[in-house]
Amino acid sequence: MKVPLLRIVAVGEFSTWARQFFQTFEQQDIITVTHETNTDIFCKLLGPTESPSVVFIDNNADSKTNFKKIISTQKPIYIVWIGKTFTKDDLIFALESRIYAVIESVKIDEKKITHMFQILSQLVASDQQTQQLIRAMKSILLQTEAEFPNIPMVDELRNAVKKLQNQSIKNEFNHLHTVEKKEGSDIPFHKAQTLEEALVIINELQRTGVLWIRGNQNDQEGKIEFLQGKITQAHAGSSQGIKAILRMFLWDSPILLFNRRDPSETSGLLSFEVDIYQLVKTGRLLKARFETIRNEIPGDEISLEIAPGVIGKNTALSTNDFSILASVVEFGRVGTLVDFNDLSDVEIYESLINLRRSNMIRKMSA
Repeated sequence: MKVPLLRIVAVGEFSTWARQFFQTFEQQDIITVTHETNTDIFCKLLGPTESPSVVFIDNNADSKTNFKKIISTQKPIYIVWIGKTFTKDDLIFALESRIYAVIESVKIDEKKITHMFQILSQLVASDQQTQQLIRAMKSILLQTEAEFPNIPMVDELRNAVKKLQNQSIKNEFNHLHTVEKKEGSDIPFHKAQTLEEALVIINELQRTGVLWIRGNQNDQEGKIEFLQGKITQAHAGSSQGIKAILRMFLWDSPILLFNRRDPSETSGLLSFEVDIYQLVKTGRLLKARFETIRNEIPGDEISLEIAPGVIGKNTALSTNDFSILASVVEFGRVGTLVDFNDLSDVEIYESLINLRRSNMIRKMSA
């Protein structure tokens, strides 16, 4: 008899369809399922353990309440939400709550689900190994502190244990320490965290995968792809590369979600080299400049033209202003101009405002 790939706990009530789903994969010895109908009892049984677990919850009237109870335990738990249908609000909730996966009945693909179970099994095994390593290092540290309290190596070992502990919780899906943010603590990809912090964490942990970013406007969606912590591609609307990333820094209250991938699933080619720390510094400065001009920014649908008779041989223009004037002639529409001019969005807006104040451009007459 083959040993199941993954042990999961089904918490709460489940539909007939969901039970059939479990049975399908249990018969293939891919998973073994333990059922616990009472969420409060499940949370109490977790006890002080730091051993990771995988929980399935059915999409019903109690599911969101059950999520909150489980997440509040601050235990390393990967949550999968299963159901026949999900609304847009459900999917937003899943994104914000860091649900590991959503499985909808009309979209089931056994091959993909099996792959998901394989990845979850690897995550659980990795978490377990990390916890074992931390316990071993703590044991060595305690013994060393007792026998050789004054040697410099003790401080180095203490810092190594602390660093390993901090990095071991930097997983956007296992819900460790995501209830409240204490001074100086890291809450990777949680609501309280910024794009700046996410970029640094992914870089430092040398992660491979895709960081999805969504602002509070319908058209504010983007992604940044990483290979071992280095950025390979970025897209936001029609913009790409560094320009796209700097645009995403301007979005209010962004939701961040990181999907890890195996390096073998990527092209392996770096589209551009960038210093993450310099990038986040630039993004922070542009965001501050953006706030000072936010109320003066023209709408994307506005079309502009150069005011006749204003520009002559002696007109002095900065490099940025000259570039934007050329784009006004080429594109006219503000949204198109912002997408296709190589300057950052903030630099474009600043030049548009400056040119408008100088009466060099105007709204195109109908």
